[in-house]
Amino acid sequence: MVGPLISVTAPGAGPSVFAVEDTAVQVTWGELPAGPLRVRAGEASVEVAHGGGPGAVVVDGLAPDTEVDVTVETGAGPPQGVATVRTLAPPPGAELFRLATVNDIHLGDPHFGRFPKVAHPLDGDAPPPERCLAAAVSELTEWRAQLILAKGDITDHGSTDEWKTAAALLSGPGLPVEVIPGNHDRVKGAIDPTDVLAGAGINFSSGAPSMRELPGVRLVLADTTVAGHNSGTIAASSAEVARLAAEASGPALVAMHHHPQRRQLMTHPPRGIPGAEAVPFLDALAAANPATMVITGHSHRHRAHRWGPLVVAEVGSPQDFPGTWAGYVVYEGGIRQVVRRVAAPEAMAWTESTKGCFAGLWGRWSPGTLPQRCFTHPWPRRLAGA
Repeated sequence: MVGPLISVTAPGAGPSVFAVEDTAVQVTWGELPAGPLRVRAGEASVEVAHGGGPGAVVVDGLAPDTEVDVTVETGAGPPQGVATVRTLAPPPGAELFRLATVNDIHLGDPHFGRFPKVAHPLDGDAPPPERCLAAAVSELTEWRAQLILAKGDITDHGSTDEWKTAAALLSGPGLPVEVIPGNHDRVKGAIDPTDVLAGAGINFSSGAPSMRELPGVRLVLADTTVAGHNSGTIAASSAEVARLAAEASGPALVAMHHHPQRRQLMTHPPRGIPGAEAVPFLDALAAANPATMVITGHSHRHRAHRWGPLVVAEVGSPQDFPGTWAGYVVYEGGIRQVVRRVAAPEAMAWTESTKGCFAGLWGRWSPGTLPQRCFTHPWPRRLAGA
């Protein structure tokens, strides 16, 4: 797993580099005055008419694996240095496919967080989870995603109306969509959304693990939910997930809602898959197909770590700080992850309002670090047959 080699600050009020790709960077800020802005990365730049408050700009056209200085000019003094970062080196071989993920949207929840609990504004527009999901879907489509994967907690109560809203928003661009459930989608009274989603052309994978062949990778979908419980389980389906990964003709991308804990007791909320189940599962998966990446949600934070040859990545939510979606670019010789902030002003205004939750810790805890959000993972050689 190779990420940007230059350290940058966590997202704050001033400009910071939130995302790095092979040819682009995303610069975001929590507060800047209204007026013209020029954001420069190396020799490339973008000019915007900023309306004040939070914002985001993507500067594209950069050279891969190249160190660039990022600056912001506001017209109120000399250029402000933001960071020096290195664009990602793409994995070996040609680009084969792009997919994007969202999770933990919690459609129907009227607030976010605790200490303080932030209530949704009653401004007559769609509630923040709907605004944020709609903006994320629009932006990942512009990024050229070819498939959308929604990996759990799409709804907050699993109601028919919540699932109808999800179906309309996810199917809007006309891309293939895969959905797996999260714990909130299976609370008491939740419906089975299979028919609602199917009516919008969306596939819902629950129960036994399933898979979908994509160019360059097999997507394995694992339902880790236990009806009526927040924590997850993988024990009953571990062997089947490993079999599906082992029988792939090449690499595998395993998607599930709950994150695997490395210890039996959780070290931070929320509870994921306990270590007594998670550790044997990851060991079995690594033995079955070392060219595998595991992607999860549930924790609402951004983190990536290695487990032997595997990379396990947690990605946060579009609807709370920092407000994100993730993109995966599959190459012949590896995979590249990018996590971008949802940049629409109506989304950023809301997500910025949530970073003071949990006694002010959320704004520092949830973003993770740039190398854990954006990185290249070359596929290792398979232990057998390669």
